Amino acid sequence: MNSSEIFSNYGLIGDNLELKKDIKILISESGNFKSISYKNVGDTIQLSDNNSNLLLVPGLINSHIHIGDSFAKEQGFNRALKSVVAPPNGIKHLLFNVTSKEEIIKGIKKAILELLSNGITFFIDFREGEIDGLKVLYEAIEREKIIDSLILGRFRQKEEIKKIFQLADGIGLPSYKAIYPEVKEILRKCKAVSGKIVACHVAELKRNNSLINQIFNDNIVDIFIHGTQFIKKDLKLLVQKNKALILCPRCNGYFGAGFPPITNIIKLKIPLAIGTDNVMANNPDLFEELRYLYRILRVMDKNIKVTGKDLLKMVTINAAKIFNVESRIGSISEGKNANFFIIDLNNPNYYTPKLNIDTFYALIIGRTNSFNIKKTYVRGKLVHEKH
Repeated sequence: MNSSEIFSNYGLIGDNLELKKDIKILISESGNFKSISYKNVGDTIQLSDNNSNLLLVPGLINSHIHIGDSFAKEQGFNRALKSVVAPPNGIKHLLFNVTSKEEIIKGIKKAILELLSNGITFFIDFREGEIDGLKVLYEAIEREKIIDSLILGRFRQKEEIKKIFQLADGIGLPSYKAIYPEVKEILRKCKAVSGKIVACHVAELKRNNSLINQIFNDNIVDIFIHGTQFIKKDLKLLVQKNKALILCPRCNGYFGAGFPPITNIIKLKIPLAIGTDNVMANNPDLFEELRYLYRILRVMDKNIKVTGKDLLKMVTINAAKIFNVESRIGSISEGKNANFFIIDLNNPNYYTPKLNIDTFYALIIGRTNSFNIKKTYVRGKLVHEKH
């Protein structure tokens, strides 16, 4: 791929997502941001229908997804969470057993296209199916070669753990209930050798006090998924132990699991990122996820303020930091992968005659949908274009 130049009227630049104008970026042959030039923006932003008004946004990071179940959309509609996703006899696991590899791969490929159409250029997958499941997902990704990812595998037998660490980017535990002492020691040793992460679903549907205490005392899990039923004591332990939390609020709503304790999460400044969870149950749209989360926060405590920029950071630079990939992705910065998308601000859903810096970020969070995303780039390569 030859070096290429991209021009845009506006862009969210750097790790603080600063709004700049008259953007010019040079993308290297290896697919990184080679150089970025821009001008500062004044207090008032003028968008005119007579001019092009394009906005560069760093590629979004979906911090928790099960992309392999994309072939089974809405098979969990009006069903209980455990009956759908709990291994090994949940509906989706039974469907995995009777669905061909090619159908599963086709579903994954379609889901990747949907991610890209929503500006998502990087996803973190909790992969079912142990070693065979990992191989299927890698085959699907390799066929496409149009998106970046971290894949967290899972095991059924302790003998599989070492191999999963070798094949995957870490471990994604469905629960901590079956992690007995011998398994803990294997996980510790493999983590120490590989430097890879362990993440775990925790307190999604119910809160088990002894289990939560065990997780924190063992200190094996790096990243907690859901925490829907966490109380303030649990959240304070997250802060003390320097752990991160991934929320999937819309999927929690789909299964009737409840709302995340977002007010205390914000107050305690817990490292926070957002995922869309099971594709079979929830469309992978992070803008929808942020809007839903914002509304939950407003209902729970309207006095807590979160800015549009704060929300956008949850699916960009914050997520990159949590998964230790901020040197490669998360922002439009020199040296990082050229993962970004382009929004057309002239689309009618963005129209407003008065716009300043603060309302600009709120506008992007509050109004953006896949219709607005003209192009998506991964490592400098155009991988989605709206026709």
